[in-house]
Amino acid sequence: MLEVDIMRSEEVEEVIHLEYDVLGVSPFVATSLLPVKRKVVVARVDGVIAGCATVCWNDHFEIASLAVREEYRSSGVGAAIIEKCFEIAKELGFDSVWLETPENGPVEFYRSHGFCVESHVRNMYGEGVTGLKMVRYLS
Repeated sequence: MLEVDIMRSEEVEEVIHLEYDVLGVSPFVATSLLPVKRKVVVARVDGVIAGCATVCWNDHFEIASLAVREEYRSSGVGAAIIEKCFEIAKELGFDSVWLETPENGPVEFYRSHGFCVESHVRNMYGEGVTGLKMVRYLS
């Protein structure tokens, strides 16, 4: 059974490990050093953390990361996490959700959830790796 909710305090370490396993970094840890408000959305399948997203906001709402364990991809986990992020943004009064991803990243997944490319940023993810700033308007 799939459950999507806000991370519990006892899940912090598992979320950090999941991010390192999937992304090679922990945006949860990185955002803790920034002057932003944040939450972590966690998807559990039969009690096991299958994926997570770190969201943060001040003047705009951003999905700082989205990580889904490989064995749970294409099963609706990522979609459920994204929908929860939209719900949180709306509850906080935001009319858009932003994210950044490498040009060779999961762009089609994000497009399938209503995101469009707002801008291209050369070398955003290192020399020769273009990044995309994407937005989904919620209205």
